[in-house]
Amino acid sequence: MHDIKLITQWNVDWGERFPIRLTKSQKNQFLQTVENELHQRHFITERVAVRKVFAGVNLVTKCEAPRVIFLAHYDTPTIIPFWFSWLFRLIGHTRQMVAMVLLIGLLLIPSLLPVPAGFVTLFHLVLVLTFLALLIPNPHNREDNTSGVIGLMALAEWLKTRPEIQKQVQLVFVDNEEWGLLGSAGLKKVWDAQRHPYRQAAIINLDCISRGQVPLLVYHRVGTLAQKLRPYLHKHLPAIRIIDMKIVALSDNFTFRREGAVDISFADPTLIPGGYYISKIHTPADNDFSPERLLLLIQGLTEFLEEEITGTS
Repeated sequence: MHDIKLITQWNVDWGERFPIRLTKSQKNQFLQTVENELHQRHFITERVAVRKVFAGVNLVTKCEAPRVIFLAHYDTPTIIPFWFSWLFRLIGHTRQMVAMVLLIGLLLIPSLLPVPAGFVTLFHLVLVLTFLALLIPNPHNREDNTSGVIGLMALAEWLKTRPEIQKQVQLVFVDNEEWGLLGSAGLKKVWDAQRHPYRQAAIINLDCISRGQVPLLVYHRVGTLAQKLRPYLHKHLPAIRIIDMKIVALSDNFTFRREGAVDISFADPTLIPGGYYISKIHTPADNDFSPERLLLLIQGLTEFLEEEITGTS
């Protein structure tokens, strides 16, 4: 059984004590808390410092030959311009190329209309000013990605009484996802240098896993693991959808796309049918959390682990 009270407690505690994790000090305080929780569950941890444009620190549980690796980024974003939320609700995070084309069109169309040049200049100035929001830390980040970190901790709680499975599972808390997957890219470089056997493992990333009505199972061209996971998740989350996002990144699984890594995110259908968006993220409204939906996902993932590692479920 999975403890909904513990999951709720983590959400309340971390949401209040560590709502922003942008600076080195903020991240270190949060990682210390997560490390303590992992040690209580018999995990040995190490911090892997990486530098990929920016310095970052990934928290990794030690595992010599993992069969399954779970990732979740722990850093938090700044606030996006308000109209970005409208754009994603219309088009979706799963159709970012289309959103980019619309953005470019938004910038060009005023110049093509029969309006005074001063109006065009003012329009572009106002548009540029909205980007100043990107300098402001987002004050609430319960879905993106405190929910993913809680997901990994829920798995750790389940694994603590299953040492034979635990010793074959690695948990990775990734830094600097919000700056372009820099933490996972740096980790991959370190692992390559160490000859870490990650290429032989199933790699599963958890990012925004409590709120949306449609669970997404995302891969990039190599879909073997996604198809293997699907029945375990569909049993508890029948609305699940598998999406091949090809060359477009959604989260840290993209770093390990050639290994068939998958991302799991909960989203909602877009206003224009066919896409999905993750509501409220990168905005101050990201301040609610659904432990019930997260638990359904954990149930499916633990059944997958039992079957994958022990041959039973």
